Amino acid sequence: MVAVVAAAAAALLMRPQAVEAAAQGASPACAQLLGRLPASLDGLGRVPQGSPGVAVWGGDDDVVLRCGAAVIGPTTKECLPIGPDETTSVDWVRDAQSDRAVRFLTYGRDPAVEVTVRFAGGDPTGAPSMLVDLAAPVGAIPQSRACV
Repeated sequence: MVAVVAAAAAALLMRPQAVEAAAQGASPACAQLLGRLPASLDGLGRVPQGSPGVAVWGGDDDVVLRCGAAVIGPTTKECLPIGPDETTSVDWVRDAQSDRAVRFLTYGRDPAVEVTVRFAGGDPTGAPSMLVDLAAPVGAIPQSRACV
C-alpha cells in the first residue's frame, strides 16, 4: 500500500507543469480552434491540457500551441507562409529561437496563435514542417494582413 502511494506521488511530481494559457486563450475563437486541431502532429499524439486555448503534442511538450497570444504588428523578423498549398497557407513569424526550441507567431490574425517546437541536436530545420498540419485549422481565423 505504501509503495502504491509513493509511486502515485512520484508520478504526480514528475508530470510536466501545465502550459500557461495566453492572455486571450479563453476567447470563443480559440475554443473553436482547439476543436479543429489534429489528434496527432508528425506522429506525436495530442496530450490533454487543462488551460484554455492550449494544445500540446508529444510527451515532452514537443509542440505547444497557445491561442490568444499578443497580435504582432509589422516586423523585420522572418515571415514564412506555411501550409500544404498556397490556398491554405498561414503566415508565421519566426519570433524566437534557442538551441532547443523555436517559437512561431501567426502574422495578421486576431487572435494570434503561438507555436513552440522543441528539437534535438540543435537543428531547427524541421521545425517549420510541424506547422503544415496546423494551416487549415489556424487558417480559419480571419487574416487581416499578410507577409510581404
